[in-house]
Amino acid sequence: MKRVSLLMRRIAGLTRAVFGGGRARRRLKELRRVDLSQYVNRIISDAVLLNEIPSPTEAESRRMDFIATRLRDFGISNVVTDEAGNVAALFPAFGTRPDFLLVFAEVGDADYSPLGNSVRLSKERAAAHGIAERSAGAAALLVFAEYAQATGFYLDKNLLLLFTPSSSVDENSSALRSFLSEWGGQVSGGLFIRGSGLGTVETRQVGTYWLSVDVRKPERELLSSGGVASAATILGAIAFQIGGITWDPAKSTIVSIARMQAGIGYGHWATEGTMDVEILSEQEALLETAKNTVVATIQKIASSEEAQVEVVVRAHHSVGDSQRNAPITAAVQETLTQLRIKPETGIIAEKIAMLNEFGIPGAALGTTSGKVAFDEEYIDLLPLETGFRQLLLVVERRAGVANSKEVEPQ
Repeated sequence: MKRVSLLMRRIAGLTRAVFGGGRARRRLKELRRVDLSQYVNRIISDAVLLNEIPSPTEAESRRMDFIATRLRDFGISNVVTDEAGNVAALFPAFGTRPDFLLVFAEVGDADYSPLGNSVRLSKERAAAHGIAERSAGAAALLVFAEYAQATGFYLDKNLLLLFTPSSSVDENSSALRSFLSEWGGQVSGGLFIRGSGLGTVETRQVGTYWLSVDVRKPERELLSSGGVASAATILGAIAFQIGGITWDPAKSTIVSIARMQAGIGYGHWATEGTMDVEILSEQEALLETAKNTVVATIQKIASSEEAQVEVVVRAHHSVGDSQRNAPITAAVQETLTQLRIKPETGIIAEKIAMLNEFGIPGAALGTTSGKVAFDEEYIDLLPLETGFRQLLLVVERRAGVANSKEVEPQ
């Protein structure tokens, strides 16, 4: 990704400090009372537009092009892209500090369909597949960039706004990992903007493995002699075996069968089958042990039935580091208290766990309340203003004081 000159950034920051610092700082003090209604309306409209842009495309180019164009339309000059599909915008600080606060959201929907992603609006809700899980968060970050540019929302720390391909289209988050490999040494804190989950403070450490299992058996007639197991039978045996393992007395590790499919219908021998397995654990070492055990068990059962089997690790994220994240989660909790929202405990997001792997503290912020389920997905419109104000307040709290050395890893 093209780097912005540090010298030019410092000159811009010093210029803003001299000529616009007083006005900008007065605006920061008024964040709790400032009228945000016009920006909230823009979050809704941008979320609708984003959600209905076809996805996925190569490097998620159609949605990313929409975002990059909007950023430049706001008058933001420091807009850069990279080959992985990331789009970033830089807001220089008042001072000369070389570190950044990263504020980011994910973009893209592998399950897009014209009908399913068409947004249905009412006075209370916006409903459509993808609206709560991804589009609303990206729209809130886009409107945050508009607000920052229009109001001179410049702080003592450089702001780096990032739109990165979602885990839906980039299962291993390779685009975000690539970005962090280049910029991570300059980032002292991160905020991941999500569509739903307003009021959730993610402090519970849980890591995950996602596995895909493919089983194949030779073709045969239904009434052929011999008690040979079909692909469906083998998958059932695998599910029964790995589901019955007790991993630890505290039950901090579980194996879940997320999906299972075999055969094409009545009158046909089930020669092929697939299964998706999710492994979750609160302990990194036990997570790795469980993954190895599950893979070995699958291979043993398939071998005993003379079946071909392939196990692929589709994605993995670590348990995260709640201690490292403590300064930022504390800022989130203080802001929720200020806004009179009762916090709820949540699991550290995959993207924040990845920041932790790079030694960066972080936290996820929900934009509004809503629901994400197989048959229904929506966001509530009324809490959007509170969610957007939360974002402004947390950024203001962290952009002047965040430091990667505040909490040393144990």
